[in-house]
Amino acid sequence: MAAPSPAVEFVQCFGRGGHTSQIYAIRQSIAKALVAYYQKFVDEQQKKEIKDILVRYDRTLLMANPRRCEPKKVGGRGARARFQKSYR
Repeated sequence: MAAPSPAVEFVQCFGRGGHTSQIYAIRQSIAKALVAYYQKFVDEQQKKEIKDILVRYDRTLLMANPRRCEPKKVGGRGARARFQKSYR
């Protein structure tokens, strides 16, 4: 007979970002919490197995995407675009 799994409760608060980015943040935090739980309360071997399974499924579950929006600069409409030069 299998042992009952412990009850785990997740509470998350978000203030920024759209719906999709919040969903990605939730799934990443759940995956990281699962790995941390296995590291603290279960043995290291099972933690490594669960981590490998999650990385094989989707690498972004454990590693965040560092790309961010580049801020606008002076002299153009956006971060890289410059105003057109006119000689007349």
